Amino acid sequence: MDQEQKLVVPLLDRLLDDNPQENTESQRAHHLLIHQLKESVRRDLEELFNTRQCCIAPPESLPHIQAALHNYGLPDAATLNLSSQKARQEFCRTVEKTIANYEPRIRSAKVQTQSSVDPEDPSIRFRVEATLHALSADEVIVFDSALNPVTRSVTVAETK
Repeated sequence: MDQEQKLVVPLLDRLLDDNPQENTESQRAHHLLIHQLKESVRRDLEELFNTRQCCIAPPESLPHIQAALHNYGLPDAATLNLSSQKARQEFCRTVEKTIANYEPRIRSAKVQTQSSVDPEDPSIRFRVEATLHALSADEVIVFDSALNPVTRSVTVAETK
């Protein structure tokens, strides 16, 4: 995709005001470039990953609620034991499902955890590889993320 191709700005980005001291918005405020779209997706994924789902799961007999605002975010990391490979794979599937439900600009997300563990850094690292759907062209994007088990916060960075 051409890095200079202009895309329509998502609603949230139009509502956020980066320069509140200016009375008028520039023409650029209504269009953005692909790198700005990637940054917008990165910011929104970080917000999604740092939001915790309600601790009470909805009944399985109500499948339409599974993707509702009630379940926005990830399960609380305090309730997760990610010490085994199986548990980490389940966590990856949960992240993939969360992205599929709440980030419409991303298609075919695949999440993998880092296989090696650094004893100096207790963070659980995972990589999100997906297709960014913008206009008629799709582009592969990769984000490296880290879940800090102490603060339970997630950081997301685009991999260049």
